[in-house]
This record gives sequence, structure tokens and C-alpha cells, in this order.
Amino acid sequence: MADDPTDPSHREYLENVDPDELVHDDELRLTPQQHERLKDGLHGRRFKTLKRSDRRYLVVGRGGEDGPGERRLEVCERLDDRPGATAFRLEDFGFTGEDIDLWVPAFDILSEMATHIVGILEDFDGGHVWELGFLYHYQTTIRDILWLLKRVYDSEDAMRDHYDNGMAASHLAALEEAAGERVIDWEASADLADAVAEIP
Repeated sequence: MADDPTDPSHREYLENVDPDELVHDDELRLTPQQHERLKDGLHGRRFKTLKRSDRRYLVVGRGGEDGPGERRLEVCERLDDRPGATAFRLEDFGFTGEDIDLWVPAFDILSEMATHIVGILEDFDGGHVWELGFLYHYQTTIRDILWLLKRVYDSEDAMRDHYDNGMAASHLAALEEAAGERVIDWEASADLADAVAEIP
């Protein structure tokens, strides 16, 4: 029987990585320096806290210092305040835009460790569109832990303006179908706390 590429045991990034090994075009190959940077980024104080927590929320969505980035941070803080829980974002582990090659393996590892993956969606403008694509690709392994907090707007035109990306829209539609009742709509910033409260 052929190996299942979605099986986590076949996506090895931290141990036994041979950077000279020939791989298929759609697989990841780390240089020795990237391998060290990935290990250094993941195996710190934050990672230890993550392993000790009963509930582990990986929070994905728009980053930055603007409104969407602030709201994503607010969701992360609300989930992190729960007893026995920790909430985290990829950037909490020190990965920056300069480490873009490490985001795929780091995201893969952290999504495998999460008990909940929480996506905050306000639009399709930003790197979280890539995260949507990743979650879509592996939706069979994460569908039971995925929660989507999707912002809705008061008109069809506004919805189109914010979600006008055919590829991302098809990924989102598949993820929404997989998540089912775990898709929670919200409209204004004031609604976000109530939406977060619905996540166990």
C-alpha cells in the first residue's frame, strides 16, 4: 500500500531530514540552516507550554497592526485566558516574513499539535489565504477541530469586495462544508466576543 502523504508520520521536518535527498516538486526540502532555525523556533518556552496544555488553539487569520490583526490577537487572548488552555499564532514562535520557507513546516507541526484550529476571516487580503489553502488541502485530517469565525457584511456588494478571490472562495466553501456548525458568523467587532464564546 502506498504511503499516505497526509499521514503526519510521513511529513517529517524535525528529525532525520536529509537536505540532499531528492524529493518531488510538491514536497518540502529544508537546508541545514533552515532545519536549525525551525528547531530553534519551535523548541522554546512557548512550545513547552503548548505541550502541557489541555486545549491548544491555533489561531489563523490576518496579521499586522491594523483592525483585522488586532481582532485576531483579541481572539487569541480570549482563548488563552481559558483555564488549562493556550492559544497561539505562528508568529508567536518568532517566525517572520523573512522565514517564509519555514512557515509551511511550522504551520504543519503546530496544526498537528492543536486541539482546535480557529480561523478568523474578514477578507481574502493577506497571507491567511495561503493558510486556507493548506487547511483545504489537509481538510480530512483537521475537519473535526476546525472552527471558522467568518465576518459577514451588510450587502452582497460588500461581501464581494471583501471575498473576491475565486480560488480562496472555493477553498473556503469546502472548509465551511467540512466544518458545518463550527462556522460562526459575526458582523461587527462587538459581536466577536460572543462568537469566540461558542468555541469549546
